[in-house]
Amino acid sequence: MNNIKTKFQEVYIPFLIVSIGTILFYNIFRWTLDIKLGILPLKENLLNFWIPFALPWIPILIWLRRRIRILNIRGKRDNGYFVYQFAMAAAMAVPIIISQNYIEKSSFDLNEISSISKIKELKKEKYFKITSFDIDHNSSLPYVTARTSGRNNDNLNFYLYLACPFENTSSIWYGVEYKKNVSNRINEQRKNSEYRAFINKSEKEFKTYDFQDVEYFERLGYSDDRDGFIEALKEKNESLNEKEQIILIPKKDVFEERLGNSFPWIFGSFGIGALILLAMVLIPKIDEKELSDFKKNKPLKEDDLKDILGFLNPMGENKATAILLLLNIIVFLIMIFDGLNIVSPTPKELLEIGGNRRFEVMNGEYWRLFSSMFIHGGLLHLFMNLIGLGLGSSLLENVLGSVKLIIIYIICGILASLASIYWHENTVSVGASGAIFGLYGLILAFTVFKIYPNYMRGMTWMLLGLYAGVSLLFGFLGGIDNAAHFGGLISGFVIGGILILTNKEQLKKNAS
Repeated sequence: MNNIKTKFQEVYIPFLIVSIGTILFYNIFRWTLDIKLGILPLKENLLNFWIPFALPWIPILIWLRRRIRILNIRGKRDNGYFVYQFAMAAAMAVPIIISQNYIEKSSFDLNEISSISKIKELKKEKYFKITSFDIDHNSSLPYVTARTSGRNNDNLNFYLYLACPFENTSSIWYGVEYKKNVSNRINEQRKNSEYRAFINKSEKEFKTYDFQDVEYFERLGYSDDRDGFIEALKEKNESLNEKEQIILIPKKDVFEERLGNSFPWIFGSFGIGALILLAMVLIPKIDEKELSDFKKNKPLKEDDLKDILGFLNPMGENKATAILLLLNIIVFLIMIFDGLNIVSPTPKELLEIGGNRRFEVMNGEYWRLFSSMFIHGGLLHLFMNLIGLGLGSSLLENVLGSVKLIIIYIICGILASLASIYWHENTVSVGASGAIFGLYGLILAFTVFKIYPNYMRGMTWMLLGLYAGVSLLFGFLGGIDNAAHFGGLISGFVIGGILILTNKEQLKKNAS
């Protein structure tokens, strides 16, 4: 009985308090800064999904991670504890995500207006019922784009945005969207065929589109869809004032039913998560030693989080590795706050923020050879490169030194960018992988010419096969810039060879 009481006091009740506090905090934060004041410069997909998905990990790592260790979980300890952390994060994230749909829709009433121009007076309103309106069908402005989605970017999504002007007004547009999903694994010829079929079908459907078949309109917020319609408008007017444009999306459902069952599911999903966590907390026994250490406020003997934070410390042992990792992370965060899609930015968006392409570089924008090294085409792209960079640079920093490692990383990255624009005429290339392959080229040279001691060479061969080999294989299957990979790998191997010729004994001493 005392064990159950201890589990409740030290693990379960703190979980409930932290969970409820996190859910309330984010909903109040979102409602106040975004919906009420409109001063949160973040896209809806970030506010509705990605931040709610990531936010729970902060209070878990700060307040609950140490408490979970009280439970004597069988199996590999760290894996077991991570399962508990993941379950806690899911129990918080699901109701937060569901509640975003509710507060976003329930915070606005339906405004019935007689003239479309009156929408400009209702700047903070979202839903409108317009008694009479006409559309200039022949003056619609199209924009087509594509994004990848799914695990490993398995899906290719085509989007056609058509901005149609309302008559007798300016800067207010009726938005019509068409989209199609195909496999991203098919060859380029099939993709082009699917694209043409999508455009032809959409154009035929738009010719008979019924603009009056609408119950009410929704004003588009800051989102990828709004960006698509704005790009359609900018095709005709590049100096367009984007903030003044109002995009209205037709809705055919009944306004009173827009919330569905989202409100009860906020509580239902949290209740389900809380019950699952209750069972997970009650099943294992208590680790008496961990309980004693926790009450004495002793730190964990093996703390993966502390190790990771230490690895990212630019003043720590791996200075260059930490600096390079942090630079890539910071640039990605800047991209997100600038409005780029967190999963799959379009080539146009990547080019505008500093991506690498032959035409721009050959016309004097040489800085793209450098800037593209720190830009990534989505969260998965960044994550995979961070792993490769962390593993590769940690094997080289003690051998080369921090300053030399950063210099070689930049040189290999620039050479990889040059290889990319030499091989590809119209491809927008981004990512740290070319520079990372440069590091693996050095590792290959140091392995082949036996700079590393015998006990390390098996590990370096395995790492080269797992990261470099698998990455090159996926590049041959499509969707990855192997020209940059080979350019980085070869340049790194050559630089490694030069270093070996000039300073072999010192390198061997450092490596040992």
